[in-house]
Formats: sequence, C-alpha cells, structure tokens
Amino acid sequence: MRDTPLRSIYRLYELHLADRYALMGWETEYFFYRLDWKLRDIPDPKDSDPLRYAILASIVEELHEAVNWKLSLGLRRNRKHILQEEDSEPWPLFTPEELPDWTRKVAPIDRDLLKRSVPPEMLDTEGNLVLETNGKGPNFARRNIITNTGWFSTI
Repeated sequence: MRDTPLRSIYRLYELHLADRYALMGWETEYFFYRLDWKLRDIPDPKDSDPLRYAILASIVEELHEAVNWKLSLGLRRNRKHILQEEDSEPWPLFTPEELPDWTRKVAPIDRDLLKRSVPPEMLDTEGNLVLETNGKGPNFARRNIITNTGWFSTI
C-alpha cells in the first residue's frame, strides 16, 4: 500500500548488486502489473552517490525497454493480454510507455572516481565498472558499467 515505483527501482538496484537475478525478474513483473505506476512518473531520486545514481538511471532505462517489449508482444499491464492466434497475424498495437526525462541527464560514471572507489578487480582495462563479465547492457555501457540485463525481459 505504501510502495512506490522509486522503491521498486531501489530494490532492483539492491538485487542486481547482490546477484539475485531470479528475484529481479519477479520485481520487474511486479512493476509491470502495477497499473498505477507509469514509467514517465518515476521521480528523479537525485541520489547523492554518482555511482548509484548512474545505476538507477540505467535500471529505469532498461525497465522502459522491457515494459515496451512486453507491450509489443501483446502483454498488457491490466492482464488482459492480446495473443496472436497465428504467426501471420500482425503484432498488436500498443501505446508505448514514456521514459522520464531525468534519466537522459544522468552522466556516465567518471572513470577516475571508479578507480578511487571500487576494487581494481571490478574494473576492466578501459576503467569501466564490471558487474557481470562480458555484459552487453547498452544503457549501462553508456555510463561505463558492464553488465547483462536479460532479467528485465522475463515473461
């Protein structure tokens, strides 16, 4: 009852850093089915920790892509899913969720800050923070973070 979208984002942050990927999938599903939570309305946390702020912004951007991907497949946040009867049918129309403006303003993590604040074994040769080796998450990569993001795209 007192839960908020921002609290959910912070839970996703904590679960990601704890490598609790199954729980992250459940949290993503929980967010998806909260009809009263719109992505565009997630307030700017203005987190004072630049590393955490960059991760939070990247999580919101990944969640944005995942929600719109689910909607494109015919899944609906009100659970009234539109399923294709045959492969030849067109994908169902949907209104995409919007990304909150604040995420676009969150800068990449300063590599000098990373060198001073995280153990060297957590950095790659370019000075990026490595949360998951060989990670391919583009929203995170723009902020000098290497990680995977498949857990957002659960069905």
